[in-house]
Amino acid sequence: MPKTLNIAVIGAGTMAQAVHLPVLRRRWDRFVVTALVDHSPRRRRESSEVWGIQEEQRFESLADLLAAVRAKTVSIDAAVLSTDGLHVDDLLQLLRRGIPVLVEPPLGFSAEEIAKVTDFERMTGRRLLMMAYPQQYDASVAAMAEQIALKDLRMIDHEVLMPASQPLFGGAHVTTSSYDLPSEKRAERRTALQAAVVAGTGDGSTQRDRDLYVKGLLTGVAHQLAVTEAVYGPVARLRAVRHWPKGVIPGSIELLGELEGGAQVRLVWHYLPFAPEYSESLQVLSARRRMQVELHAPSHGDRRSTLSLREKKSGVVQETSTTATKGSAEAMWEAFHAFVDKGTAPLSGAAESLAQVELLREVLETIVVADGRSLEAEATDPADPADDPADPADDAAPVVEAGSAQEAAVADGGDPVAPGDGDPRMVVSAPAHVVDPEQEEDPASTVEPGSAAEPAPDALVDPEPGEDPVVDAWSAPKTDGPSRS
Repeated sequence: MPKTLNIAVIGAGTMAQAVHLPVLRRRWDRFVVTALVDHSPRRRRESSEVWGIQEEQRFESLADLLAAVRAKTVSIDAAVLSTDGLHVDDLLQLLRRGIPVLVEPPLGFSAEEIAKVTDFERMTGRRLLMMAYPQQYDASVAAMAEQIALKDLRMIDHEVLMPASQPLFGGAHVTTSSYDLPSEKRAERRTALQAAVVAGTGDGSTQRDRDLYVKGLLTGVAHQLAVTEAVYGPVARLRAVRHWPKGVIPGSIELLGELEGGAQVRLVWHYLPFAPEYSESLQVLSARRRMQVELHAPSHGDRRSTLSLREKKSGVVQETSTTATKGSAEAMWEAFHAFVDKGTAPLSGAAESLAQVELLREVLETIVVADGRSLEAEATDPADPADDPADPADDAAPVVEAGSAQEAAVADGGDPVAPGDGDPRMVVSAPAHVVDPEQEEDPASTVEPGSAAEPAPDALVDPEPGEDPVVDAWSAPKTDGPSRS
């Protein structure tokens, strides 16, 4: 009989309550929640009451939890880290105690940050980290390579339509939350997270560059890359990048890439705040077969993916279709159990996250360069009045709020509608699909659409004077650069 693992849930935000805790309760035969950590007293109390976690199992900080583990008043075999904001420092505290961790992406915002984890695993010679990409473990995704092998692969076309929060989490039992930390603590977290994002994007990045990186790339396209990698390996070369519509963040992102062996990959991620539901589909082609895979959001635990295959046999077109027997989140937790109990290697860990963030940084740079700018800071002459951040001319560029009438106007080819006070600048909001109900004020959260799910901090969405809006860009990077493995 499989061992029952004692699990610590660190961070009680949307993904913990909508995805992880329901699976842990359902799979009582393999998991038991022995600790819950959250910095918000209200969220800690309310989520614990909903999920039946006793007072002595609730902790304000990871330090408090580890103190209880050392005192042997709490026993944990593994942890899920779904905190908002920065992961690496908390993660390393757990890894140094030999505790395996399931981590909500993004693991980090820069290669240097993630390298701290890869260096630790290399030093210890043991993998202790598994990334929480549920669709990697979905039965339909796992069966893709059985139907079309890598050697026969011609093309992968992967499209995601991301709606606002209600279609994603409206049916989940997510408690209301209140970001009730002291203001100085909130400011500290905001500053640390802002610094980490700037380190990932570059000193010359604008606020909209950072928003696009966090909300669109690290938490949207990253999931698609993870699915492709789980089946056929990582994207080896980036061919072209496009972002649109003009001035809308995160908007729509399209990547064209190539796998080792020459198969082409097209990834399209749309944030569509008015879409009625989440949609994710993959079309995979070989010379003889066409495969279609339909996936569902991990928060929709009662829905199952499907895999359809069309091919011609004996002159007759035949189609077969199979449906997965369990949701992707449950399949991921079964894989995590095998990782902890038997040492089965995860499909995505620290090393894979490092390669992924390097590729996504290249994607961001391609978009910015196509806009005639650079992510590297440029030296300026302080005596030059053109560099004065207070120049009124710098405030002319509009920023469009995702999910607003302004975005609809821009998408239809019109100009953004100015707010009632006459200010032409709109503040870019975090994608609604990753916002906890009642948690819009959280200043230190980051997102993972379809997988991770906390809102981006206020510090990451305030526009900077002098920025130009992100523009539609289609460019082809160098095709004979180094391959990614």
